[in-house]
Amino acid sequence: MQGQRSGSEERAGWEIESLFHFIVNATDFARSLDFYTTLGFRLLRDNRDVIWPAEVAENFGMPAAQGRGALLAIGDGALHTRIDLIEWLEPRWEDPGATLPSERRIPRVMALRTRNVRAAYRDLSARGIEFIRPPREANASTGVESVACCLDPDGLVVELIEYMPGRLGSRIEDLPRRSD
Repeated sequence: MQGQRSGSEERAGWEIESLFHFIVNATDFARSLDFYTTLGFRLLRDNRDVIWPAEVAENFGMPAAQGRGALLAIGDGALHTRIDLIEWLEPRWEDPGATLPSERRIPRVMALRTRNVRAAYRDLSARGIEFIRPPREANASTGVESVACCLDPDGLVVELIEYMPGRLGSRIEDLPRRSD
């Protein structure tokens, strides 16, 4: 299958080292920056006043690209998780699902592995972060200790998930399978 490689295959002198960052679109930069720093992200670089060079638009195949941005991080070390929070000024970002009722939207999700989801829920709720529902109870069949989801100011689902000791991700071995 294309895209699948074994760990022993040569890559002709290159390799992807890690996920550096991903962009989180915002309609109100200050409001979203407050949300993500409340979650625990720290500001690495404030780019809100930077005028982007033309090559940014060229890299993305756009006629023009300008925005207010900040590079945020959670975790420590060179490979910590980063997001590039951007309020697009040119072109303006419009969420294509914004006009749909919430139950018909396909969610955009950022999952954050979290130590003690229940404590995070209590703390963040007290600071004004609204959650979709209270944390779920432990589920030994999936290996999930707890999970709680909130929405960022632009509707991105932020999933706080805690796995049981020794689990890297959800157990799927005993889940039913589709036949298609």
